[in-house]
Amino acid sequence: VTRRRTLPGGLDMAPTRGGRKVRGGGKSRTNKDHRQSGLKQRANKGRWDDICARQLQSDVISKVLAEKTQLDPDLPGLGQHYCVACSKYCISAVALEQHLKTSKHRRRLKTLTTEKIYDHKEANAAAGRGDADHGITLRENMTID
Repeated sequence: VTRRRTLPGGLDMAPTRGGRKVRGGGKSRTNKDHRQSGLKQRANKGRWDDICARQLQSDVISKVLAEKTQLDPDLPGLGQHYCVACSKYCISAVALEQHLKTSKHRRRLKTLTTEKIYDHKEANAAAGRGDADHGITLRENMTID
């Protein structure tokens, strides 16, 4: 619906549409989640996947939980509710149960338990920094002329 508006004194303005006059902006106006990606910390808060995967092994996890769930007044829920896979403290047992049901947690747990973890040795090999070359080594049955 267009209408012609007039100013006091009989001056005409260009026809305008009713409603909001701002155009553009696209995704930034409708969904602001993408803005937070640079500001938020990752789910594992700087912890390495190889460390988390090692902590999830059955022989180590009870020791890790005992260490991580000691009383600490600076942590959420006094540090009593900890998710090893996500390296995350929850404020209560209910919050931890809800976290354990989320797809983000289940996806991370599956990744850490089923896939081979990309460790430092593999990263160095990919960068072309293999094991150190210590020069020529002599074997027992080799002779040098």
